[in-house]
Amino acid sequence: MGWSLPNVPAKNEARPWSPWVCLLIIFIGVFIALMLIVLHSPPGGSPSLASGYWLTLTVNTLTGITIGITLYLLWWETQSFGVWNWNGWRQNMHLAWRREAHQHLCVVRHVTLTADPQLFTRLAGAASDSSDEKPPLILLPDEPFTPGISRFEQLCQLLIDQMKDALLQCGIAGTLTIIIQTSSSEKERELQSVTRLWSDNKLPGIPAIHTLSDALPFGDWNHHLSTTHHPVLILALHYRQPGEALPEFASALLLAPATSLTATERQTTVRLFRAMPLNSGVLMQELKELRDMAQQPAGNKYVVWHYGLTTAPRQGLGRVLTELALPLHDDIGTGGLIDFDKVFGDYGNLAGGLMMTAAVEMVSYGPESHWLLCENDKEAWAVVLGNRLPAAHTESAIRPPAPYPAGSIMLALLLIMGIFGAIAQGYPSWLFSWGGTVSLLLSLVVVLPGMVFILRNFIAYLQRPKFIKAARQFGKE
Repeated sequence: MGWSLPNVPAKNEARPWSPWVCLLIIFIGVFIALMLIVLHSPPGGSPSLASGYWLTLTVNTLTGITIGITLYLLWWETQSFGVWNWNGWRQNMHLAWRREAHQHLCVVRHVTLTADPQLFTRLAGAASDSSDEKPPLILLPDEPFTPGISRFEQLCQLLIDQMKDALLQCGIAGTLTIIIQTSSSEKERELQSVTRLWSDNKLPGIPAIHTLSDALPFGDWNHHLSTTHHPVLILALHYRQPGEALPEFASALLLAPATSLTATERQTTVRLFRAMPLNSGVLMQELKELRDMAQQPAGNKYVVWHYGLTTAPRQGLGRVLTELALPLHDDIGTGGLIDFDKVFGDYGNLAGGLMMTAAVEMVSYGPESHWLLCENDKEAWAVVLGNRLPAAHTESAIRPPAPYPAGSIMLALLLIMGIFGAIAQGYPSWLFSWGGTVSLLLSLVVVLPGMVFILRNFIAYLQRPKFIKAARQFGKE
């Protein structure tokens, strides 16, 4: 699980071409020519210059040397370009995964309402739990209410009243995605209520409302993050139902793309990043991937929130974070860890949405970067939020220059020499005419880059299945 980044091994750099090999090829060619002279010289002595023997021998020797050097340079270029191309694909793949992991929306406004106003203060360890006073169970205790959908509408109106200015200032002209998660099963009535409230309050935008089932909200968050380029409003509520007595809460997060904010706002706004699927059975490996994706700058101190983790991962979380050398705010929670199960263990998957809003709330009090770890019996997620821009890629995004196409150029020159040499045998006068000269120049212009293009695309064509196989073979299970 994790980011599922295929761990394709990098290829070692190819050896640079050696002029000594070219010099050796020249010596071998000259040596073979001398041996031919010694072994096949006529009995009457060396042929005269006018016989054409020496010219033919010289041409054949130079041709053989050129072919030898061309084969060597082709071998070198094939190796060098193959390594350069493979490592370039690998780097581009890492950059693509990182760009996806760095997708985020900016928090424009957040509202967190709990029946106990000191709840998060105690959860963070900033207040004592020793008070004997029983905390309230409902929001707005002085106002009359009716359990059920009527209470839902009442709390939604309360959230809308506090979010209205931010919604109007966002300048929403098109669609606004609204994600609603509650502990109730009356999803259709909730959708109808929010639609009516939106119309009655004359709020901007066209609401596209999605009610979440009984699941953690992060998978749905990832889906909307990838497919929407407009603001998103996330509502998480637990409202009083007949026959139950859990404390109420209501939270709202209004998020928008960074492009819709001013330059000043972009510097300080809280960013909620793409969630990472988590396998809590290999927590060390998974959290190392989360850290290495650098959604927040290295060296930032973190607060780590966790909810729903099974016994072994929960007990080993502190040790894992110590081994990862993740800087923590030791004065918050238990050494930088906040156990959300302490208070919200009875709320099930609904606590995930509230935990996001609570972490955003804490950013305004100082701690800039947060990890949120959530798990249920079906899935687990890790989410990063913070008010810093994602860290720059540690690897250079600029690829090194491609190897010089020496082999391709030599092969192209040999091809041109062969073609025009054959033409010269039959039409020598045309070759030295203006038409022949122009044809030679045009062939150089076309064949030289064409040969480079054909050879390199052919190498890439042969490499592509191997790269895909390596990505599947070394990918995460």
